[in-house]
Amino acid sequence: MIDWLTDYWYLCLVALLIGNATGAWIWLGGKTAVPIEPDIDEIAQPPRRATEPERPRLEPMRPDIVAAKQATFAPAPTVAATVPTDDTDRPAIAAAIGAPDDLRQIKGIGPKLVTLLNALGITRFDQIAAWTPTDIAEVDRYLGAFQGRIDQDDWVGQAAYLARGDWDGFKAKFGAPGQG
Repeated sequence: MIDWLTDYWYLCLVALLIGNATGAWIWLGGKTAVPIEPDIDEIAQPPRRATEPERPRLEPMRPDIVAAKQATFAPAPTVAATVPTDDTDRPAIAAAIGAPDDLRQIKGIGPKLVTLLNALGITRFDQIAAWTPTDIAEVDRYLGAFQGRIDQDDWVGQAAYLARGDWDGFKAKFGAPGQG
């Protein structure tokens, strides 16, 4: 290291001078002094002091408690789906034929929806895949708080892949099958 400094001392000196000049330029704001003609009106007036506008003094607020009123709460509205009690309360769609499928594989269907769909007689992927817009509207009436989820989550499209066992196609379009 010492050999390099003794051989190239002039480069170190130039770098030091450039560094000092750059630092001074930055520190001084990079501006050169330009003479400005003074405004005669400004000179004649006494200097003004910058004052901050007066801020209102904030005092802590104290609650004015005269008498507490008894709070009344209305019961929460029930948005439960209508679970059919007999066959007349079921949607008019094709019945499921065969062993039930795990409907939780369809993204957007969780345990509560599985219970509700099973109560409506919907248990298979091929059954959902065959739904027409009329069938979707019919089933949607029974979904209560879950109305609109059939189209929103594309249950029919997902069920079509799952019904034919096209897991790779399902994963490519929808990602991994859901579990609720």
